[in-house]
Amino acid sequence: MEYEPLRKGISVKHLASDSERKIQMDIMKIEAGFDDTVHYHDDWEWVYILDGSLEDSKGVHKKGDFLINDTTTPHKPKSKEGCTLLIVWCGSVTKE
Repeated sequence: MEYEPLRKGISVKHLASDSERKIQMDIMKIEAGFDDTVHYHDDWEWVYILDGSLEDSKGVHKKGDFLINDTTTPHKPKSKEGCTLLIVWCGSVTKE
């Protein structure tokens, strides 16, 4: 499987999905200097940091950290150094 561009600063490798339950698992590579827009999920998102670091309103998260984003937490991820993430999520994403 190859990485595909998702949007500016992010490439993704799709590992698995179940369209009936709207669950997806991906590996995402985020470029250094990435600064995303505020968005939220209408369901849950699990994020495991494989490499590098990611920052959001909860703080700076490094390799080995596990994050849970839910419907009540709009977030704006960014990364100074870049990072690689394993993400499992359900539902859809809405940008503010």
